[in-house]
Amino acid sequence: MNRPRSSTGPQPPSTPPSAATVSAPDSAPGSAPASALAGSGLPAHPLAALDAEPVEARSLPESPASPARVRAAGWGLADLWLPAVVLEEDALRHNLDRFARWCAEHGADLAPHGKTTMAPLLWSAQLDHGAWGLTAATVAQARVMRRFGARRIVIANEVTEPAQLAWLAHELADAAFQPLVLVDSAEGAARTAAGLAGAPRPLPVLVELGVPGRRAGARGVEAALEAARAAAASDALVLSGVEGFEGVFPQRRDDDSAARVRAWLAGFAEFVRRADAEGLFARAEEVVVTAGGSAFPDLAAAALADLPELSRPVRRVVRSGCYLTHDDLLMERASPLRSGAVPDPLRPALTCYARVLSCPEPGRVLLGAGKRDVSFDIDLPVVRAVLEGGAAGRRRPAGAGMRVVELNDHHAFLDVDPGTPAPRAGDVVELGLSHPCTVFDKWPLIPVVDSAGRVVDAVRTLF
Repeated sequence: MNRPRSSTGPQPPSTPPSAATVSAPDSAPGSAPASALAGSGLPAHPLAALDAEPVEARSLPESPASPARVRAAGWGLADLWLPAVVLEEDALRHNLDRFARWCAEHGADLAPHGKTTMAPLLWSAQLDHGAWGLTAATVAQARVMRRFGARRIVIANEVTEPAQLAWLAHELADAAFQPLVLVDSAEGAARTAAGLAGAPRPLPVLVELGVPGRRAGARGVEAALEAARAAAASDALVLSGVEGFEGVFPQRRDDDSAARVRAWLAGFAEFVRRADAEGLFARAEEVVVTAGGSAFPDLAAAALADLPELSRPVRRVVRSGCYLTHDDLLMERASPLRSGAVPDPLRPALTCYARVLSCPEPGRVLLGAGKRDVSFDIDLPVVRAVLEGGAAGRRRPAGAGMRVVELNDHHAFLDVDPGTPAPRAGDVVELGLSHPCTVFDKWPLIPVVDSAGRVVDAVRTLF
């Protein structure tokens, strides 16, 4: 955990939300210590109200607890109830700064996927480091972002639910709100338009370019152009660009996945060239071209940089979300900023600490952490180290002779090779995790620890 703290990035001023947008008490507690991580990316008032709200927190020594209480309590890692997933402050700060610099170097704006964390404090930190906007997967997620003052939101999905379209129509009354929604067919565009009856202004939409056999999105440039023509012809919509998600390809660098992603991304240039030649972007102030999840933002940025000159300015946007915490496995295999690929890589910022409960037979150790605590959808956790005797004990790196082989709801099965010193009952095992998206959703309040093991902050999640 002894990692150098990096400097923060640029801090653009935020625009305060309207009173109708933010649902918060009339006066947030002025005595609550503010988070140093959040910066000024989102308005302070709703963040302070959230900070003051207690929530059940199973890893803290008292519960319910609020983020403000955690920041003032003076707790340390050894005070936490285990299992505990924590965020490492130095790694978070490093990743915020490192990816902001990477985007600037590649000429891309960033609209990080907020579903990774569903944490307003961390959204604020990302915006504070220069993010152009936020990305939501659903209208429900966008509604949370709006409640905390987000102004520019890419809803990276088709929206056909009548009640959700009615909500969007209502929100369009705020002239400062800049949403973007996807369409992938003429029929889908018509349904979206029909749900916006009475909206005070048209809704900007992006045509989604999809991948055969995978999730939503027009299958090829010709189908995308059909959707674009329908959107451009609707008075309720404004065709504003094109979107796609290359994360539907295998997220790995040791096979032909990268070549397949490059071939698919080539369709973006053809689509915008042909759509522009038809005048389909005539009502848009700029053309937004966006791709780039967490595994292949480099390939997306390269493709978006190689676009033809259009009649409108072009906004190139990547939407990586997992960069914020990186991880020990999935992102460490796939990210362009992984260890060994660049001199200054992203750092894993999520750690789980679990107590050794039992050593019932040679080579088998049971830990008190399971599927309710850590991700398991892509990889099982990896053992980083053993803290002998407890969280304050001597840290012994695990090496290759220890591995998690199975998870139950509340137990991890740890196999230890002959000749490898096995953890003992009462020791604490430090676990590295995979796929941040399925870690955050398990914890409503996550402690943030500094390099000395002090609990210095806490992050609320709103799944």
